[in-house]
Amino acid sequence: MREKSIPSDEDFARASTALKKRSRGLSQVRDKILARFQDAGVLHEFFILDCSELSFRAYVFYRWKRQLEEAEESGLADEIRKTVFEELEGAGRGDRRSVQVDFEFDSHEHVEQEYGGDYYNRLR
Repeated sequence: MREKSIPSDEDFARASTALKKRSRGLSQVRDKILARFQDAGVLHEFFILDCSELSFRAYVFYRWKRQLEEAEESGLADEIRKTVFEELEGAGRGDRRSVQVDFEFDSHEHVEQEYGGDYYNRLR
């Protein structure tokens, strides 16, 4: 292996800084969504990942599979979508017109059945 192909400490520092900048505010968005909906007994888990500066992927997990349809019918899923956009805007990640969020709704029950409860494997 050539010496030039080994990243330097400075390379790692630059990559770490870039990653922090790219994911800025997302942990706060996650915390606020969970505080609003998990504490109300609605959500089991929520993750939001950045795909680019103005593009995100939001993973919404209810506890039970049956809640997926119930949330769509009751308008809860739309309320969650709206709140995600509001929180992204509040975190300085752009407004609803400029931000793209791909939502994926699932259940903890499904994660347990298909992925042995491993969210990392589910999100891959």
